[in-house]
Amino acid sequence: MPSAARAQFPPDWAAIESIRESNFAATMDLVCRGHARTRGLLAASRLTRADFRGLSDLQRLPVTTKRDYADAPESCRLRLDDLPEEMRTVWDVMYTTGSSSGQPTPFVSTTFDFYNILLLQRRMLEIRGVGAEDVIANLFPLTPRPHGAFIRVLHAAAAMNIPVVSALPGNPSPYATLGNELDAVVDVLARSSPTILWGVPSYMRRVLARAGERGLGLERVRLVFVTGEGISEPGREELLRLLRGLGAAAPAVSVSYGMTEIQGGLVECRAGTGYHNPVPEQFYFEIVDPETHQPVPDGKPGLILLTHLNRRGTVLLRYAIGDITVRDSTPCPACGRSTDRFVAAPYRADDLVKIKGTLVNPMLAIAAVEGHPDIAEFQLVVEKSDPAAALSLDVLRLRVAARAGGDALKAQLAERIKQAVGVTPVVEIVSASALETGGWKAKRFLDLRTRA
Repeated sequence: MPSAARAQFPPDWAAIESIRESNFAATMDLVCRGHARTRGLLAASRLTRADFRGLSDLQRLPVTTKRDYADAPESCRLRLDDLPEEMRTVWDVMYTTGSSSGQPTPFVSTTFDFYNILLLQRRMLEIRGVGAEDVIANLFPLTPRPHGAFIRVLHAAAAMNIPVVSALPGNPSPYATLGNELDAVVDVLARSSPTILWGVPSYMRRVLARAGERGLGLERVRLVFVTGEGISEPGREELLRLLRGLGAAAPAVSVSYGMTEIQGGLVECRAGTGYHNPVPEQFYFEIVDPETHQPVPDGKPGLILLTHLNRRGTVLLRYAIGDITVRDSTPCPACGRSTDRFVAAPYRADDLVKIKGTLVNPMLAIAAVEGHPDIAEFQLVVEKSDPAAALSLDVLRLRVAARAGGDALKAQLAERIKQAVGVTPVVEIVSASALETGGWKAKRFLDLRTRA
């Protein structure tokens, strides 16, 4: 089959299901021979390869948690000496973030996997409407350990045969010599005239605001891709407002639900259409009850489980991402593609926190503040009124670096958060430098009660 034909999106669910079943059969043949975690689970459950005739039998396997994976990453890696060289050769190793042990978990891709990652990245761009005339500006920072955000942008551009310029924001290490401060990043954008900006939303906001302060234009920008942290609709609108102020005529912000475990993300074709699975032949998502792990129907919220259907390095089966969402498997009403879509913004299953006896969703509190035109940056902090006394009252603080507003702004923000989550915060005006950033993702919500 010509390579162009293999790269085309499957035409319908019948084609997707046929390829999925074929890939699943091949994967089960391999993991039953050379995947330590799967072999151990089968032995413990007294199951054999014959018990898995198709994807409908996948539920026989127990769920693999992030802890399972982080505690024994090598057990999740396929090891067979009789595979073709491309399926045995390690192409690269990326690292997940935020493991419970504090140590990032390695995610290994073979040459074979990298070829599929290129297809994934191309499909992501096609769904988002990228064309041959586009130029990407990569606003992700270098990190001390390889992380897919920075590197895969370069591969996405290669897969689409279009230019990319990397702004190299920040300095991840004393050994790095080429990192750029904010103004230098803005200068890179001004001289490269990109049509696409790609990065983390909180940093994107800083870049666009600084470009506006300097009176620079980004008239050619038509698309902004954001991932790596949550963004509310007010946050999306703020980015659009900043872009229009920089001369962009009709910009659009496309949000990706990214995962290290797929080396890419599920993406929007346009705002509000849900996060599309770009390669349903490679990734099978179940939505299950968080407690029983039984399937829930489309349209109902549940825990996301990922199964790799066509990998040869790290292979995960029924892997709990840790997020809750709602799936839709009908063709997208906007782009017409047949694939699974997450039509509710995924949120962490364990993210709800209790403050003053009230269960609070941090994302709702963040959304109540995000996008306010008088706020340069902000952070929500939960702490004890007396840190030394475990039974002292909880305090929710909103720390704001404000452009203007004073007491009126403080009262307005306190009321917004109270209406959103039922808890009234103490609002403090601080300098931007006083806010804890913690690396390349903004720390918008801190629970200091957990820092024992």
